[in-house]
Amino acid sequence: LAKAGAFDPLAPASSKGPLFWRAAIVAGLDRIVDHGGRFQRDREQGQTALFGGDFEPRDGADPNAGLADTRAWSETEALTFEKEALGLFMSGHPVQRYAEALQIAGAKRLAEMVQSEADVSTAGIVTGIRQLKTKRGDRMAVFMLDDEGGKVEVVVFPETYNRYGGLIADDALLLVRGKFEREEDTSRMVAAELVPLDVVRDRSIREVLVTVPARRSSKEFANSLRLVFERHPGDRRVSIVIAAEPADGIPEGMRVKTLIQRRVKPSDLFVRDVESLCGAGSVVLK
Repeated sequence: LAKAGAFDPLAPASSKGPLFWRAAIVAGLDRIVDHGGRFQRDREQGQTALFGGDFEPRDGADPNAGLADTRAWSETEALTFEKEALGLFMSGHPVQRYAEALQIAGAKRLAEMVQSEADVSTAGIVTGIRQLKTKRGDRMAVFMLDDEGGKVEVVVFPETYNRYGGLIADDALLLVRGKFEREEDTSRMVAAELVPLDVVRDRSIREVLVTVPARRSSKEFANSLRLVFERHPGDRRVSIVIAAEPADGIPEGMRVKTLIQRRVKPSDLFVRDVESLCGAGSVVLK
C-alpha cells in the first residue's frame, strides 16, 4: 500500500513531497509497525504516558520524527513500485518521460493509430511475452506493447528476432517500427525494428537542464552535484537553473541559468541520481 501511494494523504505539510514520504514509510516500515503494535497494546491495557496525558501527539511535534533518513524515490522508481504493488501504473506511465524524444522521432501514440499503415513507429512497455518457434525451428516472439492510452500485440518474426531478440524482455521500454494491421475488432504490429527508448532519447537530446532550489545552492550541495556529473561522463551540455522561492528572500519566480563546462550522458541512472539530490522533476532533457 505504501509503495502504491495509499498513505500519501497522511503526509504532513512539512514533508519533502510524496516521493520522499513513500520512501521514508517503506524504509521505516518495521519500526512503524512495531510502534503501532505497542501503541495499540498500551491503549487496550489502559496504560498512559509516564507523566499522564493521552496518546495523541503533542502540538508542535515533528510529524517526520522517527522516520528513516532516506533519499526520495525517483519518478521511475515510484512507477516501478506502483506496478509491483498493483499490477498497473497509477501516477503516470514510464513512456511519458520520453514524450519529447518520441515526437522528434515521429512515433505515434497507440490511440492515434486508427487505421492500417505500412510503416509506422510507436512506443511502450513490453508485457506478456511469448517465445515461440516456427515449424522450421526458427525463434520468434509475440508480446503486448502498452502505452498510457492502450496496448497492441506485436509479432516479431524470425528475421527481425535474429537482429533484435535480445531487447525483448518484460518491462523493457521499446520503440517498435513496422507494419500496423487493423481490422474491426483486432490490431497488431509486425515489427521490422526495435529500439530501446533510452537510445531514442539519447539521439534527440541536445541539452540537460537541472533545476536547483536557491535554498540548496550551498558549496557542499554543489560538490555533491559535481560528483554525480563526474559519474556520468558524456557529450551533452548541462545547464543549471537556480530557482528562487519566497523563503529565499529573492523575488518569487526569479530564475538564473548558467551553462557549465562538464558534459554528461543523460541516462535513466543519471536522472535518478540527480533527482535524489534536487527532487523529482528537477531534470529536463531537451
